[in-house]
Amino acid sequence: MPNLVIVESPSKAKTIERYLGKDFRVLSSMGHIRDLPAKELGVDVEKDFEPTLIVTNKKQAMLLRKEAKVADAVYLATDNDREGEAIALDLYETLKKKNEKTPYYRVVFNEITKAVILESINNPTEVDQNKVEAQRARRILDRLVGYLISPVLSKALSGNKFEGLSAGRVQSVGLRFICERELEIQAFVAEEYWTMSADLAETEKDEAFNAKLHFFKGKKPSIPNKEAADAITAELANLSFNVKEVKNEKQTRKPPAPFITSTLQQTASSQLGFAPKKTMLLAQQLYEGVELGKGPEGLITYMRTDSLRISDQAMEQAREFIDKKYGKEFLSPEPREFKNKKKSQDAHEAIRPTNPEYTPQAMKAYLDKGQQRLYEMIWQRFMATQMADAEYARTKVTIEAGDYEFRTSVSSCTFEGFLKVMPLPPLQDESMSLPSLSDGQTLHHHKTISDQHFTEPPKRYSEASLIKEMEAQGIGRPSTYASIVSTIQDRNYAAKVKGQLRPTLLGFITSDFLKEFFPIAIQTDFTANMEDDLDKVAVGNMTRLDVLKGMYTPLSKRMDTVEAALKEGKLNFQTVTDYVCDNCGNPMEVRFWKGSKYLGCTNYPECKNTVDFPETVDFEYQPHMVKVQEQLKAEKEKEKAMGDRPCPTCAAPMNIKQGPFGRFYGCSRYPECKTTEPITAKAPCPNCGNTLVERYSKKRRQNFWGCSQFPICNFTSNEEPLAACPSCEEGVLIAKDDEMLACTNKNCGHTEAIVADAAEAETPAEAEEVAASS
Repeated sequence: MPNLVIVESPSKAKTIERYLGKDFRVLSSMGHIRDLPAKELGVDVEKDFEPTLIVTNKKQAMLLRKEAKVADAVYLATDNDREGEAIALDLYETLKKKNEKTPYYRVVFNEITKAVILESINNPTEVDQNKVEAQRARRILDRLVGYLISPVLSKALSGNKFEGLSAGRVQSVGLRFICERELEIQAFVAEEYWTMSADLAETEKDEAFNAKLHFFKGKKPSIPNKEAADAITAELANLSFNVKEVKNEKQTRKPPAPFITSTLQQTASSQLGFAPKKTMLLAQQLYEGVELGKGPEGLITYMRTDSLRISDQAMEQAREFIDKKYGKEFLSPEPREFKNKKKSQDAHEAIRPTNPEYTPQAMKAYLDKGQQRLYEMIWQRFMATQMADAEYARTKVTIEAGDYEFRTSVSSCTFEGFLKVMPLPPLQDESMSLPSLSDGQTLHHHKTISDQHFTEPPKRYSEASLIKEMEAQGIGRPSTYASIVSTIQDRNYAAKVKGQLRPTLLGFITSDFLKEFFPIAIQTDFTANMEDDLDKVAVGNMTRLDVLKGMYTPLSKRMDTVEAALKEGKLNFQTVTDYVCDNCGNPMEVRFWKGSKYLGCTNYPECKNTVDFPETVDFEYQPHMVKVQEQLKAEKEKEKAMGDRPCPTCAAPMNIKQGPFGRFYGCSRYPECKTTEPITAKAPCPNCGNTLVERYSKKRRQNFWGCSQFPICNFTSNEEPLAACPSCEEGVLIAKDDEMLACTNKNCGHTEAIVADAAEAETPAEAEEVAASS
């Protein structure tokens, strides 16, 4: 019977089976085949944290067991990381019977190419028990934190232990980073400052060049306001500008290191706009194999790595390609190697193409747009590592005017080097031009330029910069970065707004709850040290039990205290707002129910008044206090402006209500009358003529408008459609600003002035004026 090879993913099974031939059958485990039970802790704390592992994919287990029973040999070819090692052991213990003589082997594929796969099959190894122990320790740690803290968190914030709020071991630290950055931005006070420069030339008739003020009396100048800038301008008008020094020098620009998981995610986010989750999905596809006409083939090496190491064979292939394609002058003098960081596991090579001959242009016909863009980035980055430095000629000029020193420079690329395959933005002074100047030369002063600036708050984290921060702090590992960032958003703890991660109110409150009652869960040092300990387990320098005890002992003590306080009703964690209850005058507090937030009176149960708190309403957060009164009142004014609407069932007035999927009209006689209606736009759908309704995107945390016939019609608009476009049939008019309407169809370009509605005028005279102007 054929040999059986078991991989994790079905998408690479066909590729590997084609390489191995008719003597092998390749099947997939479909990921983990065993795991902790979903609805219970599954860890016996009293028995050294012994896990209860159950078969989670029984159908696949039965299929694999049937094939393994008749195979000549079974090769466990799961991924070469801790997860893969644990899956390999789970497969062995699940499939192999006590008296069964079928041999089991462990093989690893760093890349899905014929040569590597055949070499691995011919040189099998054994399951690395240390890596398995490290994976088990991580899984148990995450389960203990999640199952112990999450119910308390849910109970404290919503009064419902099954609310589904989550306190992950690593995601909680990432959430803390996001929340602390937002508080920094809220507390930031901008400060004014000015910069100055001078337009100079050889003579009055020559074209001017610009030089920036760098020093005053040998120190960086401080120019706090316009008065100070004007004083300097007046002083400079009476001074002579002389060239102090002209310095010509050569500079080089070195290529960056090849990609590892974190830098791939960061660069794909900043350059391609890909979320880390999308980046890893595309990279997985490129690794597992793409159909190239002659059969599928893996195009990149394994994508979960923190190592900058490149194999000698890959380096040699790259250098041969560069020599043949571009010439010897484009090769680096020696093979270029890069040093790993101290904490690097070095289990894999850096991320690189499996074959330099597979250029992005040659692969374009076989890849979709996302795959092609990511592959091009990986190919260019790797090939650049073995190419010569880019060379520049730079001229630096220092100019004196009394005690003031100005500087300018100009650069030009004299040799492309690695930029031949990996174009980068030009240097800041490459676009500059300078006349031929000499030391001691007197220059004509055309004018002084002063520019006002204000200091800016720290930037919110993007997905890429959050991963960079976690990596710098030792939080998480290559295989977990994407899932951490994704989980924070999926749990509605943060939302991506214009590419930046902003904490939701739930995120703020959750982070503060953990900070107050379970500080160990969000301590950077503790989490980073735990990651280091897991690394030690993976190489046999520490036991799983040591790691689990180190975490559980302080956590369990804290848990006992919090649970006792919760049981006695002494766990006081309220987030009060500045919104005053309309019924009794007491402040209202934030509450959560089934994933949605609302305001409830602090005088409950005597006062049961509640107020909707839509996700789209902004707020200012302070620990235990949320400022939201002005924002909610503004939201109510908007709702009033939408006019009265009678219930079609009972004719009672309908109110605008907030649900998990956005706003809607609900009968004021609820629960006697449960009639609801969507909020509709003034314009019909330009695609099909049906009604456009307001919807809410949880992912983007904002309202949008979509066709009522979705998914048959998928028209959407982020702005409220106010009218049908009179110039085309493919768009609607939305408010471009306070004065203009613009068509959503980019090919149309129609705009028109906003005409005030006479119905909105406050007095009869205003109404007549609006009607006359129309």
